Amino acid sequence: MNVRNEPMKNLVRTLTVLLLAPLAVLHAAGAAKPNIVYMLADDLGWGDIGANGGSIRTPQLDRLFAQGVRLDNFMGWCVCSPTRAMLLTGRHPFRVGTGPGVGGELAREETTIAEAFKAHGYRTGVFGKWHNGEDPDTPEYRAAFAEAWKSAPNRKPRTGLGANEHGFDEAWVYYGGGADYFTRRSQNHPGPASWWHNREYRPNDKGYTEDFITQRAIEFIRDNKERPFFCYVPFHIVHAPFQAKDSDLAGVDPNVTDPTKRTYAAMVQAMDKNVAAILGELDKLGLRENTIVVFTSDNGATKDGSNLPFRGGKHSVFEGGTRLPTVIHWPKGKVAGRKWDGLCGALDMFPTLMAMASLPMPQTRPLDGKNIWPALRDGGASPVESCYWVWRNEDTIRTDQWRLHRFFDHTELYDIRKDVGETNNVADAHADVVKSLTAKMNTWATSLGAALSHQPAKLDGKPAPEGDVLEVSVTVTAQAKPKNRLVVPFAGLEGDVFAGEHIEFDIAVAADSLRRGFYYTPFKGQEQASMALDFKRGEGIDQFGREQDRAPEPQGGPGIWEHRVIGLCSFAPNALPRHGLVFRGGKPGTYKVWLDNLRIRRADGSTTPIWTNAKDTRYRSIADSEHFTNIRVRVVPASHVR
Repeated sequence: MNVRNEPMKNLVRTLTVLLLAPLAVLHAAGAAKPNIVYMLADDLGWGDIGANGGSIRTPQLDRLFAQGVRLDNFMGWCVCSPTRAMLLTGRHPFRVGTGPGVGGELAREETTIAEAFKAHGYRTGVFGKWHNGEDPDTPEYRAAFAEAWKSAPNRKPRTGLGANEHGFDEAWVYYGGGADYFTRRSQNHPGPASWWHNREYRPNDKGYTEDFITQRAIEFIRDNKERPFFCYVPFHIVHAPFQAKDSDLAGVDPNVTDPTKRTYAAMVQAMDKNVAAILGELDKLGLRENTIVVFTSDNGATKDGSNLPFRGGKHSVFEGGTRLPTVIHWPKGKVAGRKWDGLCGALDMFPTLMAMASLPMPQTRPLDGKNIWPALRDGGASPVESCYWVWRNEDTIRTDQWRLHRFFDHTELYDIRKDVGETNNVADAHADVVKSLTAKMNTWATSLGAALSHQPAKLDGKPAPEGDVLEVSVTVTAQAKPKNRLVVPFAGLEGDVFAGEHIEFDIAVAADSLRRGFYYTPFKGQEQASMALDFKRGEGIDQFGREQDRAPEPQGGPGIWEHRVIGLCSFAPNALPRHGLVFRGGKPGTYKVWLDNLRIRRADGSTTPIWTNAKDTRYRSIADSEHFTNIRVRVVPASHVR
């Protein structure tokens, strides 16, 4: 035995062990990576499930809520697209162009949760309703679109990137919302069906959408049982149209006799069975122990469901619209059998699930979501200080105790700990809280670049009419009452507006014109009776703090141009296809109004023109009526204004 060489051999052996140890740890960690199954209901309310006192039988969900950790202060948005974008990116929907309304194409530059897990060896799949972008652009889809819209041959499809471009290896999805459960066609227009396997367009698949979703999710789990996977299952249920299979209707309590309620209950119970099928597959494959299962909804229920005990529902930012039934279960991680009431939401799931899997966050654009895993694991305080929403004529902030609603002309404050139904407005009794939360709301709005529609615009400008200007004149008869209105369309806009953008224009009135009773607004609809105005009471507030609906007269008097700037947050992401002036009755006489430089001011400071000269005019003559006559739209030189 060579004793002199033994210390060297021991040293080499020790170094070898030390060098190999990290590899062994990494290998063990890789073998132990948890799977993720994230199930997202559509329009399911807090009170729609038995676990929250609902009347619909949901035994599988009730069991999951008992097995896992209930997240009893989990927040989403009040409509679907923003909640989905929050999950996918960990960023406030305003930052990614998907809020506050539905729609919006998720940019390729956004880093998604699927891309993050995929980078660490996970197989990624999505099965269900995407609604974060449009159908992919393929020849087959374009042909189907042309056939569906053959009565309108000039109509062009809006197409997008598709789910696979955002990190999903496998995608069985439909794009948009509210599709027929049997045909995948929209209920709102005669467009083509939307049903895809990756970039393969499959409009002819026959069957019920939820069955497809569950079947494909289970196949994905089965096919990837030997490797970690991230499985995102955004169900369609219980979004309209309300359609159920006969076999599911047969299982509804016979005491429920209202047809809509029976169908609604059948759909919820069908989803309950589908959740059971997915969990059953995990059990069958021996994967349940190390799978992080999340079940939640995207927003509150419609009037046909239940959000009790909360106020409001879908399309509102009261608790009922944004507080979602949510559970997370991970037996191996000891995430089981309790409640956690820390404030959190869909916004926090990306960093949290990465942390639960012991994976580093990738480089992303600035996140708004927080990693709640340490607090969830230990039952500690949430790192989430507040959540912020804008919706139509208000913005809202929620902390662990308070919810403040800010409208144009008043605020409402509710102590959520004592008043979950938001029935007792305590704003007057807690002026200090209102002041503090208002400051936090302003910080949120500034950070997001939100161009609030119900608060005075933060931007200003000087009128600069030149060349051609638009002249609109209307005579109001003595028969016209204040309730009578005339909308005079004069321009159109192609493309969308987003939450950080404003509309601006120059406006003036003639010396011989009625001074009040008219205003500019974007709108939807074709005929006078169907025209829905965007600038309504409490919205469309200009930089001077004036509601456009109140028809403020231009400052400075006749012949003096005024520049107006109005935030468009409440109308985003959306097209504003039509633009016009609204005239009201109540005082007989003639209006003569001039307008110029109507444009969108983008968040980056650039502008998109809507009306700048004659070529932008989109006007069809309007016949006289008993209320309004002599309607004329023409282009005149700016020098005519006086």
